[in-house]
Amino acid sequence: MVSKSTLPIDIFPTWARLNDVEFTNAKLQETDGKGIGLVATNNLTASVESCGLEGAEDKPELEGQVCNSDGEKDERARVETHGRANNHLRKILQVPHDLILSTASIEEYSKVDQNFRQLLDSAGHQPALVSERALTTADCSSSKSTRADIMLYLLAHLVLSSRDTSSPRDLVPTPWTEYLKFLPRDIPVPTMWSELERALLQGTSLEAALDAKLSALNKEFDELIERSSTLPFWNSFFLEREAVTIDDWVLVDAWYRSRCLELPRSGHAMVPVLDMANHSHSQTAYYDEDDEDNIVLLSRPGMEISIGDEVNISYGEKSPAEMIFSYGFVDHASTVEELTLPLELLADDPLRKAKLHIFRGSPTIKLSRSNGKISWQCPFVYLMCLNEEDGLEFRVLQGTNGDRELRLFWQDEDATARADDFGDLIKDHPLCQIFRLRAVSVLHEVVTDHLMQLSSEISHDELEPLRRAGQIRDGRLQLAQKLREMEASVLGSAAAALDEQAKQHLKQTLPQIPRKLPQVLECQGTFSAFLA
Repeated sequence: MVSKSTLPIDIFPTWARLNDVEFTNAKLQETDGKGIGLVATNNLTASVESCGLEGAEDKPELEGQVCNSDGEKDERARVETHGRANNHLRKILQVPHDLILSTASIEEYSKVDQNFRQLLDSAGHQPALVSERALTTADCSSSKSTRADIMLYLLAHLVLSSRDTSSPRDLVPTPWTEYLKFLPRDIPVPTMWSELERALLQGTSLEAALDAKLSALNKEFDELIERSSTLPFWNSFFLEREAVTIDDWVLVDAWYRSRCLELPRSGHAMVPVLDMANHSHSQTAYYDEDDEDNIVLLSRPGMEISIGDEVNISYGEKSPAEMIFSYGFVDHASTVEELTLPLELLADDPLRKAKLHIFRGSPTIKLSRSNGKISWQCPFVYLMCLNEEDGLEFRVLQGTNGDRELRLFWQDEDATARADDFGDLIKDHPLCQIFRLRAVSVLHEVVTDHLMQLSSEISHDELEPLRRAGQIRDGRLQLAQKLREMEASVLGSAAAALDEQAKQHLKQTLPQIPRKLPQVLECQGTFSAFLA
């Protein structure tokens, strides 16, 4: 396993000067409760008029991205206002384009170091194995591959940076080899929590996401070791004297998730120094790429930053679970109240495997509360609750390329391309209210089950000895308690809202019971509670 020691931040200016990083109006220093951050060294004011940014606003996140699973939406995948990046009076920091760690820069590095080229060809360009389904809904393949390649690069240079002496047969060092020595080895994301600390998340939306993530990381690491063991250089570099372990892979994954940015032109990337800027709901700065593709940090229009103030950027509007998962903290100023839960398929449904194959995505339910009102999104639940008697059918047909493929039919019409749109497909069906009642009843059961799990917390008498012994750290305990409280509140509201929806659907269904009794009885097990 690589060394746990890091370099003190007071010698960082030397690294910055050697690599042409310009601290125009800021410096790195310890901040209150946030670790290292950027602090202003001058008074800064950027007026909207003088900077030509009137009406500027943040660029919204792309809907449906994870980029989790990593190229993930749970990254700092947020690009803000595109300003006049050459305005020196507003510039806080500038990082040369050559220091950006991206798909393009890794490809260039592989041309310089043939050993890394071998590793990249053997184990790189891999899509992520899991899409943190309990947090996100989709991902883009390019960002997944970027994640895999950047993690290989980080792992290789982490090993190189921990060696006492260099060898002619080592990798070609880069500025990142030294930069990694400044990065923290203990990151408060749940993948780096102890087993006891992870148990605090049982019943929350993070439980399933964390289990899936840890399973994926173990599988990725096993595949990496298997592939690299066939390459003499990497077999020696990684495996002799146990140079790398699963803990190192978990560490570089945590670095990537908590520090990756989405740049306007370079895409998903890691930017040294800029990645030390902390998050704030009322951010005072934004980042951009200038005409020479350098990364610049600029003060936001209309913002005043005084000497000694911390310079903050925004990581985006995310739920508490997403913030904890990717960054290891909760934004107490955020008003986002939402969570995403996995949706388990009905065990006795003979079509469950076919439905999952056609749907392709991860079945989840997303619950949101805004201004006291609950809304939910769960495209799969309608498909999940339909069966052959309703008019659902699967057929194996010959495709245009000659291969046989599974197709989905609804009322004898091909609905394969609309597997996630059955909420709309059923709206004109005579049994629409019955179908909706089934769906709402299933969701009500999922929500109440999770609410019950959250109500069974570990007692204070059990926690206190573990906390005093250092087996459960205070920061982790506070995060888990905050998440449990928030999610229990949303789940309670959701249970009440779904209960009311089910009663409304049942009320509209009752007049149809005498002539449609079989279809009503089909879902009696899930909505009998609402008959009272």
